[in-house]
Amino acid sequence: MIDVYTLEFLFGLLSTILIVVCMFLKTRENILLLKLGADVSWVLAFLVQGAVSGTIAMLFTAVRTFFGRNFVEFKSIGIFLWFISSIVTFYYWKGFYDVFSLLGLTFVTIAVYVKKAQTVKFFFILSSISWGFYGYFIGYFELIFFEFFITFAGFINMYRKAGMSAKIMTQ
Repeated sequence: MIDVYTLEFLFGLLSTILIVVCMFLKTRENILLLKLGADVSWVLAFLVQGAVSGTIAMLFTAVRTFFGRNFVEFKSIGIFLWFISSIVTFYYWKGFYDVFSLLGLTFVTIAVYVKKAQTVKFFFILSSISWGFYGYFIGYFELIFFEFFITFAGFINMYRKAGMSAKIMTQ
């Protein structure tokens, strides 16, 4: 059962709202600014939950988002942070399900270093699906709930973009 009166739920809800809003923004910089706020909130949600791998992965994701937004030309920083977070994730490995947190942080690493806003959103969707599976296996069902809305918002945005493209092509 989902308990909506916990800190983990409130932090997760804040993160979800920020990422859902990201899915409808037009510029990469604004998307990543809100994503950074969401990352910090996810760190707190996983910390309260006691999910060590998720906390570590999201902490590195927050740092990576900061560097990806502000120093996109230095991709080596993101790759280095991804490598370090992967090593730490393996160190705290509890089961096969930790591969989903690793996938989630890999997709976000790609997302913060690509330049097109739509591509950023696509990798956010992939990351969201990965984190949803992670939430299932660690018993953090609120995470599944949150990631569903993020993924759904991403698909709505993709559908809207496809519809606009079709209208432009037929005119």
